Amino acid sequence: MAAKGLVRRWLAFNGVGTIGVALQLAVLAMLTRGVGLHPLIATAIAVEAAILHNFLWHQRWTWRDRPSRSARVTAARLLRFHTMNGAISMVGNLTIVAILTPLGIRALPANAVAIAVCSLANFVASETIVFRAARVAAILAIAIAVPIATPISVKASGPADMATAELTAATVSAWQQYERQVDERYNRAPATSQPYFAQDAFKSNATSSWRRRVVSGEVSMSRIDTPSPGQATVDIPDGKVHHWVGAVFIPRAKLETVLAQIKDRAGRESESFSDVIGSRLLSRDGDRIRIFMKLRRDNIITVTYNTEHEVQYRPLGPARASSRSVATKIAELDDAGTPREREKPVGNDHGFLWRLNAYWRFEQTDDGVIIECESVSLSRGVPALLRVFVSGTVERIARESLHNTLASLKKTLTR
Repeated sequence: MAAKGLVRRWLAFNGVGTIGVALQLAVLAMLTRGVGLHPLIATAIAVEAAILHNFLWHQRWTWRDRPSRSARVTAARLLRFHTMNGAISMVGNLTIVAILTPLGIRALPANAVAIAVCSLANFVASETIVFRAARVAAILAIAIAVPIATPISVKASGPADMATAELTAATVSAWQQYERQVDERYNRAPATSQPYFAQDAFKSNATSSWRRRVVSGEVSMSRIDTPSPGQATVDIPDGKVHHWVGAVFIPRAKLETVLAQIKDRAGRESESFSDVIGSRLLSRDGDRIRIFMKLRRDNIITVTYNTEHEVQYRPLGPARASSRSVATKIAELDDAGTPREREKPVGNDHGFLWRLNAYWRFEQTDDGVIIECESVSLSRGVPALLRVFVSGTVERIARESLHNTLASLKKTLTR
């Protein structure tokens, strides 16, 4: 955007903000003087009123050259406006007021100082993130792209309008190092005294009671920060690894029956999983299976992939088995579902999903079968300036995605 146009937008932003300031101070005065609310509570309510007022005017005037295409887009913008501007205003205002009021400064002047400090940050967030879809995608890329690989279901999603990201040789090399360490642990566990399940290997407060919880019917989940216990974290330049482990329990099931059901459904994933909109079996050679899946996930915006997966099952005696699933092709689709549908160049797309592995472990118990999934995926990195806003959302959505995948698997196997 030209400097002149940016100045005009800045002036419009401040015009709306000035009215918002008046509204915020009026609401604050009414609540503190008229109702007698505590200054911090009154400040929170006053800030929220100003946020809603400002969004409506920014949508209709300040950024009128970037109109919403639908009510869904408007709702998404409002969510982002609350997330970015709201967080800046709410945290900034409350922090500054909390600092100044104990010093004897009244609520109104304290709010005025807070408003001035937060104004510039709010404009930058609105211009580069809230009202520009391409930049929004940069924030939501990882939060929305939380794939969970599985022999019967894989999930992935992301915005369709973000600037292209390139999978570099340095990113691939770092991923291969991470993958190699996970593979080594997966391969040697059955033949050594090393714990079989990942949640036993990575002993922590989060994983110590996982068996009890899954047997009672819960879905147990934990985030993993390193490829193997005792190993250092692998730095992924321009990339981000999402590493989660979860488990479910299939009561009264037999191991051979569970494995037979999963193998039999290979290529028919779209019958059971809403995010798999197409699937077929590519080949079957004993315990080695190749599957095609067309994946789609909606979360504010939609992204679709053509993917191919190679799954290798491994019997480990009468009570245990495992499988390793690797996505051998992940091609993001442009204009998915239309006559213009085409695959983007692999590794030169939005970067929401570049690599995808899943390590499954099965164990027969007296009362049923424990199934654990260790999911490891690679996406583009999150810009450093945005991590404070993104990281929590990334982990929350990753956790929910793993939970949903395992819950769906349990439902499929207990029908």
